[in-house]
Amino acid sequence: MGSLSLATEVQYLKGVGPRIAKLLTRLDIWTIKDCLFYFPREYDDRRALPSINKVYSGEIVTILCTVETLKEKQVKKGMHIIEAVVTDKTGRLTATWFNQSYLYKQLFPGITLILKGKVENSLFYQTSQLQVQNTEIIRSQQEMKESTGLVIPVYGLTAGLYQTQMRAIMKSTLELGIPLIKDNMSEYITTKFNLIELKNAIKEIHLPRSVNHYKEAKQRIVFDEFIYYQLRLERQRLEHKKRARSSPLITNGTLAEQYRQSLPYTLTNAQKRVVLEIQEDIAGEHAMNRLLQGDVGSGKTDVAILTLLAAIDSKKSGVIMAPTEILAIQHYLRIRTFLEKYHIKCWILKSKMKKKEKLEAVESLRSGEPSIVIGTHALLQEYVSYSKCGVIVIDEQHRFGVMQRIVLQDKGSHPHCLFMTATPIPRTFMLTCFGDLDKSTIDELPPGRIPAQTTLVPDHYIGQVYQSCVQRLRNGEQMYIVYPLVEESEKLDLKSAMEGFETVKSSFSEFKVGLIHGRMKSEEKQDVMEKFKESSIHILVSTTVIEVGIDVPNATIMVIHHAERFGLSQLHQLRGRIGRGGQNSACYLMSNSKTETAKQRLKAMVETHDGFKIAEYDLKIRGPGDILGTKQSGLPDFYLADLVQDEKILITAKKVAQYILEKDPLLEKSEHQSLKEEMLMYQDSVIGQHLN
Repeated sequence: MGSLSLATEVQYLKGVGPRIAKLLTRLDIWTIKDCLFYFPREYDDRRALPSINKVYSGEIVTILCTVETLKEKQVKKGMHIIEAVVTDKTGRLTATWFNQSYLYKQLFPGITLILKGKVENSLFYQTSQLQVQNTEIIRSQQEMKESTGLVIPVYGLTAGLYQTQMRAIMKSTLELGIPLIKDNMSEYITTKFNLIELKNAIKEIHLPRSVNHYKEAKQRIVFDEFIYYQLRLERQRLEHKKRARSSPLITNGTLAEQYRQSLPYTLTNAQKRVVLEIQEDIAGEHAMNRLLQGDVGSGKTDVAILTLLAAIDSKKSGVIMAPTEILAIQHYLRIRTFLEKYHIKCWILKSKMKKKEKLEAVESLRSGEPSIVIGTHALLQEYVSYSKCGVIVIDEQHRFGVMQRIVLQDKGSHPHCLFMTATPIPRTFMLTCFGDLDKSTIDELPPGRIPAQTTLVPDHYIGQVYQSCVQRLRNGEQMYIVYPLVEESEKLDLKSAMEGFETVKSSFSEFKVGLIHGRMKSEEKQDVMEKFKESSIHILVSTTVIEVGIDVPNATIMVIHHAERFGLSQLHQLRGRIGRGGQNSACYLMSNSKTETAKQRLKAMVETHDGFKIAEYDLKIRGPGDILGTKQSGLPDFYLADLVQDEKILITAKKVAQYILEKDPLLEKSEHQSLKEEMLMYQDSVIGQHLN
């Protein structure tokens, strides 16, 4: 083997070899660099370990002890227990391991252990009981010295690897790898923004000397994780401004004004502000690239239609892509009704439709005749082309993969693009993923919207909940009942929408009950929705197909079964389907979940109607990949950065990126070469790569 580098395979490290290297690959550790950046998942303070006579029930403790006796037992199928009486000079207690049978072969009376776990009073023994979470076997005085009397890093492991082993590997990695690390930040930046050296930061994260040293180290690592993304996004913004030439949309505003006059309400101040921002964009020579976010029911559709009408006014076409056929049809009916009187063509394009209708829509687009086309994924087909497309609107943009958005944008010649979402994206997430887009926010709900009264209810009270809904239904109000699955799953003990439909019919025999789910044909779904809108169906049993865009003003009640199975943002979207007609509305979250996390999440739903607060909470609990879909978000797997907690560092990284690119837009200066090389390693991530 030649000289070591950060790219050297881990198997060449002291104490690793091919067998251990293979285990490390399960942790995604392949090279010395991977090993350096595999940070501890937590730390164990072993500066003063408690003796056995000083541990109390309810505490999570780390103790140094010796095994006195040992036994194992199979309680039932799938439940294996190891029990050991462990001692020190002050006393004894029972240590219990659940389903860790592999340990039994390694333990024996007289062996020294460091155990971490929760102390509980045992029902069967006079001694306390320790439910063991982490086990370390101490085989020598050297291991004892390295494992006690200091703050110890605790690493994520895989079967066959042990903490003492992992710490030895890390020690070897730090000795060899730290000198190889190159700091990409110039001294000016580290001084100006109070950042410690990268080498010191990595060493300190693995072996922290104090809380303050750890905080400084973490700040530096997190800053580095953010800076490369921010540099890339800022560069793309500058590139976009240079090359994305588009035709300005020249409009006299007549159509837009006529549309406003046709509405039975006045636009909110927030809508008016956003419309002005969009008008400024589309009047320029650079293609608009704007993300519009607004809470459920805030009126994004009106803004989208006004943007599309600007294209028509400028003798161009407008395209709007929706994630579901139901929503596409709803947009189509609304826009067509308005445009008919002005003899402007409006088309719908979806997967399943008559060949003649599909050809007419496709030919209209090709001809360049000013028209509006509303569609689903069918808009992405190769045979669909837009010769004079002025504006593209992508509704619920996070529901489309990035490549799908690229295909749509490439069909026009730098059209103005408006991306819309009702999933409130937390600020830090915006800065990380959408830093290359201009943002508009509708932060005001139309007057008369009353937030739904939300109640968390145990499943066994469903009879009382249904009973309380009967009178409201008799008064002419309507109701959604939502299930997370279409059919019964063997793995999850959940009632499906189909089974629930039968139950609801028998519970509400005097009312007409409808069923809608994603596996139905689009014509069937549309037929059910039309009947629900016309009030010939009183109760709609549904899966989350009604989550986005369905507008039935008379619907005032929603019951969501197994609410713990939904994301908070998803629950917020669902809840936003009721109370759209100005009446008081009620949302019941049915759940028997006993976990603390589920209780806290659902409590948050009861306590707030602020979509941004809910999204922040969802981000903390579930992470960004679960909220917006990992494949679509294009987020990196950060080592330490937390999009919620580290907002200040993210903002600093953004400022630094702007500062660097102002001085050196192409990163050509020698001081920025290593920074540029590192940044280019992030280029395979898809978010923001393709702008107009």
